[in-house]
Amino acid sequence: MSKELHQKRMNNVVQYIEKHIDEALNISTLSSLSCYSEFHFHRLFRSYIGESVYGYRKRLLLERAVKQLLYSQESITEIAFNAGYENQTSFNKAFKHQYSYTPSQVRKQKVSIRQQPLKLDDNRQIKMKVTITDIEDIHVICARETGSYDIAAPKAWQRIMKFGYSNRLMNKDVRSIGITHDDPKVTAANQIRYDACLDLETPPTIKLAPQDNLSEHTIVGGKYAVFMHMGEYQYLANTYADIFNEWLPSSRFELRDEHPCFEVYLNRDPRKTKPENLKTEIYVPLT
Repeated sequence: MSKELHQKRMNNVVQYIEKHIDEALNISTLSSLSCYSEFHFHRLFRSYIGESVYGYRKRLLLERAVKQLLYSQESITEIAFNAGYENQTSFNKAFKHQYSYTPSQVRKQKVSIRQQPLKLDDNRQIKMKVTITDIEDIHVICARETGSYDIAAPKAWQRIMKFGYSNRLMNKDVRSIGITHDDPKVTAANQIRYDACLDLETPPTIKLAPQDNLSEHTIVGGKYAVFMHMGEYQYLANTYADIFNEWLPSSRFELRDEHPCFEVYLNRDPRKTKPENLKTEIYVPLT
């Protein structure tokens, strides 16, 4: 698959959304247009556009609402309904969050609306060198937490590390692996699932107790592309965007369905590491 083909696929999705802007999104239809599976579609779309498919449609509807406020005679309530909101209160809240003005201010004062550009980390270091490798299944012990990433991840790591060290299972060969199962731009913050994992076997003398709230899983082996992300974790999304928009379309590979990407954190103690020295391997499952 070429980069041009990838762009064509994603542009087909964009054009469909724009043409059917007043219809509810059907992810099955959109993923079919993109020729990618539903499992990977959300991440690929966000990497290409810079926002989620739901966020993209919402923004287009709000931008149309701005024009209607400025140039039409429709009431604000009608415009709110046209933008997909059940009432004017929720429309006002979303509109002000997006533009820092209320709909009434735009209509009465004819204020000029400008969309704020996305803020990117221009100083990030992205190592786009890739290693294609076949790995064996990885047995892991996981601590799952649900919630926004900045809250869930530390809680999960605190629990799994407490188990590992208290049972004297930790050594230099044990890897720290993170799996984010949901897209924060799609899934509600309180529903995001994050697994903090250690690739170790529990000795027969140690059993996972219910109070530990841990589980054993297998990361399925097979072919993976491995990338290095240098720098803060908050900019991992930028590296994923480069992988899915630049590398993958130009490669001969396709994403493997139903298997998530995972991350291996190479720093022994990230809390004691300078942000610019953090190293993360990103594993992308391939066919």
